[in-house]
Amino acid sequence: MIKETITIEPISINIAFQGRRFKTKECKIYEQSLWYLMPPRMMIKGKVQVRYRFYLRNCKNTDYDNLIKISQDMIVKKRWIEDDRYIYRAIIEKYPVKHNERVEIEIKE
Repeated sequence: MIKETITIEPISINIAFQGRRFKTKECKIYEQSLWYLMPPRMMIKGKVQVRYRFYLRNCKNTDYDNLIKISQDMIVKKRWIEDDRYIYRAIIEKYPVKHNERVEIEIKE
């Protein structure tokens, strides 16, 4: 099992891409930050369950599904899982906070 807390303000997919194909400057900075904040882990192979807990200041105005894409891509790039096609169950939660925005990611076989 992998369980990590990444202390970074999550960004929405709406901020991450211009149109449909081009990553914004904000997205590239966010991905680079995630890369350094996410420690190396042993890859979990095969089917997995992923739980995302997003702690947000702007919780009411953020769609939960807009938060998943970049985090999910990074767990694949960091080789925590083989590929996101092996995610057979996902639990996505979001919570309002005044400070300390973060993402908690838990991955189970």
